[in-house]
Amino acid sequence: MSRPIKEIPTLTGEAAANFLKRADAAERRYKERKETGTLRDITKDPGYISMKKILQNSKLN
Repeated sequence: MSRPIKEIPTLTGEAAANFLKRADAAERRYKERKETGTLRDITKDPGYISMKKILQNSKLN
């Protein structure tokens, strides 16, 4: 018994160009922050702290 292979959506045209432009900009900003030492510590983020508490109390670990 086989399953049909689903088609993978592919960006084309203006949508693809916009995606690449935004991805390049995000990568450039990341590299600039890394070089200047201004990357934030995610472990001090309130959302991250909440997530860690939830996972510690769950049975997922």
